[in-house]
Amino acid sequence: MAGHTVLFGMYRYSITVVWYVLHGHHPNDAADRHEQAPWYTTKADPAFADMLAKLRRVIIATRFLPAAANRPTHAEIRAVQ
Repeated sequence: MAGHTVLFGMYRYSITVVWYVLHGHHPNDAADRHEQAPWYTTKADPAFADMLAKLRRVIIATRFLPAAANRPTHAEIRAVQ
């Protein structure tokens, strides 16, 4: 049973990193994190926690968008699935 948990965790990790690379990355992400946490003096790249926080913010923001704003097409939904 523990093997399934590890596999599912790796799947979630992979999906988050792929989303971040394809859609969430911004060149100033590490600099923004450095402003929020100045003790990261040598931070050059975003950590997984930064990626996950950004994904959560995007998911929350999309829940509060107007219903008619840029709904995905059926082809876009199928591409994600």
